[in-house]
Amino acid sequence: MKEHLSEEINEVKDEFEEYVNARLDLAKLHTAENLSRFFSGMLIKMGLFYLFFFVLLFISLAIAFWLNDLFEGKGVGFFIVAGFYLLIALLFYAMRKVLIQRPIIQSFVQLFFPKYTQYDESK
Repeated sequence: MKEHLSEEINEVKDEFEEYVNARLDLAKLHTAENLSRFFSGMLIKMGLFYLFFFVLLFISLAIAFWLNDLFEGKGVGFFIVAGFYLLIALLFYAMRKVLIQRPIIQSFVQLFFPKYTQYDESK
């Protein structure tokens, strides 16, 4: 009887170790999947950001030169374009929580906790 109980305990212990190892492997796989999604998404967004930056740079230069010709002044167009970007920067800063903080929090919650897709927007 004692040997049978000892065998049962060893069998339960082995099955528990297998279960724990399987759960750890599953957690590692989920983490690897989530991290690979995150980094691939970041890489794509960075590439698009750089392309958009250069497009915006050349369009801004073209508008600044055009405004210089229009107002027949040296540097007036560049001041107007700089003022426009300053205004956009101030608006962006004023709305930073809505435009940056909440979307980033929501994307992390959706990425790492897909069951909990609702984010409490009252915070």
